[in-house]
Amino acid sequence: MNIQAVPSTTIDLATIKSRQQAAWSSGDYAIVGTTVQIVGEMLCEAVDLRSGERVLDVAAGNGNATLAAARRFADVMSTDYVGALLERGRERAKAERLPATFQEADAEALPFTDGRFDVVLSTFGVMFTPDQQQAANELIRVCRPGGKIGLANWTPESFIGQLFKTIGKYIPPAPA
Repeated sequence: MNIQAVPSTTIDLATIKSRQQAAWSSGDYAIVGTTVQIVGEMLCEAVDLRSGERVLDVAAGNGNATLAAARRFADVMSTDYVGALLERGRERAKAERLPATFQEADAEALPFTDGRFDVVLSTFGVMFTPDQQQAANELIRVCRPGGKIGLANWTPESFIGQLFKTIGKYIPPAPA
């Protein structure tokens, strides 16, 4: 494979985000999400989530971590920038009779006050943000001092990471 240097240009993160949002809205990713439901449970255990804590699930998709937190009697706010995925989470919460609030929100510009949440979670969600630093800044900003941030992400060495690497060999990179 012949790789050429790409001129240094500014990456259009808004365009990337718009394309990602369209892709996540195009299929029924909630079905895929339920196959990794256990991860939300494990993440809540890992952060030692307690009853009554204020929890924000960022890029929640269909709500695996949201529902796991609600099962532990937390006060949960579930966010994603894809309304259809949030609707599936809302349906699941209703079916299980679990209280949770659902709100469309961008992980890079969370519409919440500083320090509002005791715990901030994301399972295979916030890792897809185009501007990782901005998303990290937002997670820290909305988490109270001394609070907890728990993320479940695929690593480059994991099966999914290797799958993405393989796919990347056959799909041309985005400009810049």
